[in-house]
Amino acid sequence: MSKEIQQIIEKLNTFAPNETAILATVIDVVGSGYRRPGARMLIDRNGFGIGTVSGGCLEADVLERAKKVLQTGDPVVITYDTTKDEDSVFGLGMGCRGIVRILLEEVSNENVFFELLKTAMDERKSLTMATLISSNAEDQRIGSRFFRQDSKIIINAVNPHIPDELQSKLHRFAADSAGTVETFEFGEVFFETIRPPLNLLLFGAGYDALPLVKFAKELGWRITVVDHRPAYTTSRRLPEADEILTKNVQDLDDAFFQDENSVAVVMTHNYDRDREILPRLLRSKCLYVGALGPKKRSEKILAETNETFSAEQLEKLHAPVGLDIGADTPEAIALSIVAEVQAVLKNREGGFLRRRQGSIYGRSEQ
Repeated sequence: MSKEIQQIIEKLNTFAPNETAILATVIDVVGSGYRRPGARMLIDRNGFGIGTVSGGCLEADVLERAKKVLQTGDPVVITYDTTKDEDSVFGLGMGCRGIVRILLEEVSNENVFFELLKTAMDERKSLTMATLISSNAEDQRIGSRFFRQDSKIIINAVNPHIPDELQSKLHRFAADSAGTVETFEFGEVFFETIRPPLNLLLFGAGYDALPLVKFAKELGWRITVVDHRPAYTTSRRLPEADEILTKNVQDLDDAFFQDENSVAVVMTHNYDRDREILPRLLRSKCLYVGALGPKKRSEKILAETNETFSAEQLEKLHAPVGLDIGADTPEAIALSIVAEVQAVLKNREGGFLRRRQGSIYGRSEQ
């Protein structure tokens, strides 16, 4: 779950009964675009916005169109096309050459979509959605949504009927797929999965952990810090942390390591403690495990455990932790760590974009 969605939910939580705003969602991008499908912006009645749908070139026009949607209450899909003339869209002078479609709809804090999102965030579950963005059927309204959580389709009072072919696609839509538009006989549907915020398990609360916590929070990650030293595990030292545990690793139960949307970074600066932590993390459901220190140090730790780890388990270990950016300060090291986590989760190598062939968002063309 992106930081902007979290901020939108927080904003909606402050709304009074019957107070509404406009939600702008990027649903389709063909060609070049600053934001990808799923990017969102909330616009209140005073014109205040949270989030972005472009690099700043579309927001002013979106704000104007949002006023009309607030008046009518009818969802609309607007299209910005700069493939022929970069100045063709209302004189906006977009720097990107592409087609961007954006859904504008009226929402409140009682919207089913956000109620399900809040529940998914609290329970740390993914939510897959199908949103109707064009309709050829009278009983299917633009902006109608259907949901899937785990393997169940969620039927709600707003949309009690779901076409069979849409239900089938919603069941089959992979949770790790990027947002995409599919066409059916009754219209077009935008499919996407919103995951809970990435959970960072940080072992060690020393001085060099502080900038890592700040950078991770800036990205919208959830942060759990674990350290056995009470003087280090205070909310005053770690105000951005969501959870602070003054514990030894052996005191953590197995459930602590079962979050499928989590990553871990070990920076205890203590060999014996790392020897306790690393094996449990490799056996955990963490998507990424980073450890400070030389590669040989981690190899020695694992050899001393007398355990056998699978190739898949060993592949998620990154030691030394971080990208090779010449980091030599706590802040720069923290930057290299969050950048490596981002690269790993997006299946990227972390190289220079100027050397990348093809789209910077799609797969590299070799």
